[in-house]
Amino acid sequence: MELTSHLEKILACWGIDAIANWEVIQDNIARITLADGEQFVLKALGPSNETTIRRLHFEHAVLQHVAQRGLSVAVPLLSNKGVPYVIEADHIYRLSRWLANRPAKVQTSEERVRLYQNYGAAIGRFHRALASYKDDDILRKTWQTNLQTRVLDEAAPVILAHLDQAQLPSFEGLLAEIKPKMKAAFADLPLQPIIWDCHPGNVAVDGFDVSGFIDCDHISIAPRIFDLADFLVHLLKWDVGDEQKEAIWLAHFRQLALGYESVTPLSKRERGALFYAMAGIPLIFMDFFFQGGRPELTKVELGTFTWLVRHRQAIIAQLETR
Repeated sequence: MELTSHLEKILACWGIDAIANWEVIQDNIARITLADGEQFVLKALGPSNETTIRRLHFEHAVLQHVAQRGLSVAVPLLSNKGVPYVIEADHIYRLSRWLANRPAKVQTSEERVRLYQNYGAAIGRFHRALASYKDDDILRKTWQTNLQTRVLDEAAPVILAHLDQAQLPSFEGLLAEIKPKMKAAFADLPLQPIIWDCHPGNVAVDGFDVSGFIDCDHISIAPRIFDLADFLVHLLKWDVGDEQKEAIWLAHFRQLALGYESVTPLSKRERGALFYAMAGIPLIFMDFFFQGGRPELTKVELGTFTWLVRHRQAIIAQLETR
């Protein structure tokens, strides 16, 4: 179903009628601008089903709690029926307010330090709010990620079964180098609700300051370092192969961790596991792409994993610097 089909009828279910403009920004996402300039994001979530509906109720409850703790987050808006979705032509739609994203261009090391520390502090505040969310039934409403299981027991075997024979020896060697310490690092890490899909594309920025979080539809239970690792890897992955940009990342990435710990300190065990969580992120993506029939997308992930493992001593040394 096209996102813009029955657009006015869908938005009317949220009491919205004075539409001045709409723009499709992804296949299933549109930005809606009203006559008074107010903006919203409409997301099509596919055919109606009970699983998605239950998930939307959970997301609304959690994100409303986060917003009440003073964070700017795109909470799904309640429709005229008092639910965080609309069903039209047997498809589900979600609406939230548009959070303006006006990042400044980073031109100096000082500006990068400020931005990375602000990223980290914002994630820390989000985690602190999520940790205060109480629901005794939460494990029936979302999933739980065990990093040892997800990376070593699930992702690694899929990668080994699908990698090109020419790439396999190098990958096997790199994985063997870190697997024992990775397994030990992932054992018994503390769990809490996290963002799970935590990357720069889901963070709105005004200048060098974080102004909010968007598209937070993967809230789940996992070690909180998963979010930090995911964000840090996304800051690097598209620049692997560019030595100048790699050096910039290596010189500044720990500022994000420092910003995070200015809000909510990591334990020594969590800090020690952060590099291994970072190395696990591209493996999770490779598993996802191989199983999704998109092996061409694993090239960036394999390059990122390779770079991380080859620079692990420098990365770990930076993380241990206080």
